[in-house]
Amino acid sequence: MHGIVSVLNDPHYKFVEDLWTELELGCRLEGIKKTPIPHFSWQVSEDYDFDRLKAALQVIAQTNQPFTVRTTGLGVFSGQNQVLYIPVVRDARLSELHAQIWLALSELSVKPSPLYSPQVWVPHITLAHKDLDRDALDCAMHILAFRNYDWEIRVDNLSLVFQENDQVGALQYRLAMIGSL
Repeated sequence: MHGIVSVLNDPHYKFVEDLWTELELGCRLEGIKKTPIPHFSWQVSEDYDFDRLKAALQVIAQTNQPFTVRTTGLGVFSGQNQVLYIPVVRDARLSELHAQIWLALSELSVKPSPLYSPQVWVPHITLAHKDLDRDALDCAMHILAFRNYDWEIRVDNLSLVFQENDQVGALQYRLAMIGSL
């Protein structure tokens, strides 16, 4: 699965890396190492028409100005594949850009994950997944639950994380949002 994401900028990039390290050392949570780039995702898809994808994302990046999002608290996606995350507050600006990305990439994506579709998308910064069981979640909450995650994060890029099969995801490219065409 590959992802269209916005990579976090410092200091939040470093904050998230530090949280991952704490969870690894304190709770043996290492699943995040499959995509070791602090980010939030706009779309995740099994495959893309890579020949056309970068050009489509460049148009979106060139026509959208950077903006700020807020985060707050902690969240858990429950069920078979649990995820511990920091929620990104979904507001009108975030939803508008998400809809624009989905519309532009609809013909370029192969089997996009429905969990990222505009109707159900919950923007988030993943802290733990893949190896998060009941004991690990208890451990992680013991470490993280009493901290403040009320952050303001500047969103200034659209990026592609390339992750084939079970390999470690890698940042393929990062396009600056500049807001003029």
